[in-house]
Amino acid sequence: MTLETETQSFRGVVCLHCKAHIPVPAVVGRIGHTAPEAGLEDSSQSNSLVFGVRCPACHKEKPYRTSEIVDFEGAPELSTPFARPTSVRRLPQNDQSRAAKA
Repeated sequence: MTLETETQSFRGVVCLHCKAHIPVPAVVGRIGHTAPEAGLEDSSQSNSLVFGVRCPACHKEKPYRTSEIVDFEGAPELSTPFARPTSVRRLPQNDQSRAAKA
């Protein structure tokens, strides 16, 4: 009995900060994928498309060109939400109000 496993792949860019693989949205992936096949004679037009995307690993956002989109093997990393700061405890004011200096 043979198991057929499908290798997952996704289109993305390499983070300029931490070198992690960032998946690009489907709309951007289609633009980057179809532009070279469309037979555009002006290659600068296909390289000039720019989009911004945030890295799921380091949470930094940078602009990338559609020419930087490549195919990666495997599944993309799930984005982790930003860590929320703990609540700030206020010190008691000892029932005194602060007056502004005149």
